[in-house]
Amino acid sequence: MTYREALAYLDSLEVLGIRPGLDRIEALLDRLGNPQTTFPSVLIAGTNGKGSVAACLASILRHGGLAPGVYTSPHLVRFEERIVAGDRMIAPDDVAALAGEVRDAIAAEARLQADPPTYFEATTALAFLHFSRCRVPIAVLEVGMGGRFDATNVVRPLACAITPVAMDHTRWLGDTVAGIAGQKAGILKNGVPAVITAQVPAALETIRAEAARVGAPLTLTSACAVQPAGGGAGETSGGPGRFPDPPVFSLTTPSGGRYPDLALSLRGVHQVENAVVAVLLAEILAAAGVRGIDGRSIAAGLGRAVWPGRLEFVPGRPELLLDGAHNPAGCATLAAYLKEHRRARGTVLLFAAMKDKPAGEMLDILCPLARKVIVTRVPVSRGETTEVLRRLVRARHPDVAQADSIEAALRLARGAAGPDGLVVISGSLYLVGEIKKALAG
Repeated sequence: MTYREALAYLDSLEVLGIRPGLDRIEALLDRLGNPQTTFPSVLIAGTNGKGSVAACLASILRHGGLAPGVYTSPHLVRFEERIVAGDRMIAPDDVAALAGEVRDAIAAEARLQADPPTYFEATTALAFLHFSRCRVPIAVLEVGMGGRFDATNVVRPLACAITPVAMDHTRWLGDTVAGIAGQKAGILKNGVPAVITAQVPAALETIRAEAARVGAPLTLTSACAVQPAGGGAGETSGGPGRFPDPPVFSLTTPSGGRYPDLALSLRGVHQVENAVVAVLLAEILAAAGVRGIDGRSIAAGLGRAVWPGRLEFVPGRPELLLDGAHNPAGCATLAAYLKEHRRARGTVLLFAAMKDKPAGEMLDILCPLARKVIVTRVPVSRGETTEVLRRLVRARHPDVAQADSIEAALRLARGAAGPDGLVVISGSLYLVGEIKKALAG
């Protein structure tokens, strides 16, 4: 199997859709020798922020001298972004070889032929195989969707985390925050410490109840003391009592850990909470015997973490701001950032969304911040049409244009913003990925 054949094979599994359950992934991994049991792991669930937590924790581990496996989704430009060992993405040749093993394992198992694994399940098995072969000392795993029935939830991790829970994927996870939180809390396990971020009351109550039921000890970020650093430390000073951009802060944890002047590489005050989760997870790992984690590695890791497509600025005239906010909660975070740091600039919004997302609610949040809105369509089957998006924008904004190609949409947005303006690109991580491809030529 070649690399292109491997990607085509995995893509062919997309037609199977999303089918919650652990039977398929457990059968597949069993056929492959259960590679997920050969390395310790950390499991991170939540609606928004889980990828940022994974990036921060992985960076801390790297600066502690480790070469962790990191599994995240979706990718922006290349499939290989999903699976990283140390500081290297999986090689195309390894994708080809391991996809062949996964395909052969499915073909050799009657129950998997009758009920084939999904794209995400096959990709998760491939990642576990790669981490096992690379002998990673630990793996940082981002839950794909939900938690209880997510393919990553076959591991018994050293630690877990649940980032803020909000309305998303309601078709599969439930139509209330409490119901969705119940699915996220499905990663909690007896005796496995878990870090929980600030949650709405209904979500926190559900998570606490599940933790008590299974016997999972919880640490809440609300138990930490966080203080912004003095003004002027970041590119944009936050002023007294406010965070600069990127944030700089001091942290004291419930275990007594003290971390002065933690300077983040990731922008937005919301990243402070994500960084606190990463620090608490790092402390749990250190207490469990993972070597190399100390104040130095924590500070260096947070200061050099990279997570593309999340409040990512691309210099130019005009400047671009790429943010993969793909649900109302993510759009609210982006809007808060723009109001605090970029409101004075003429902003053009370039927007696309998936058909299964509440695009109207997202546009309610973002449209008031834009001088003009450009809508386009992400070239995947789930991408909402430009006609539908334009109709939604027209009900909320007087100035809207559409372009059927990503390149044409980017040209329109740049022209509308002018050399001193700002183009905000949001609504979908797939859109951000397509823009990155266009920028790379």
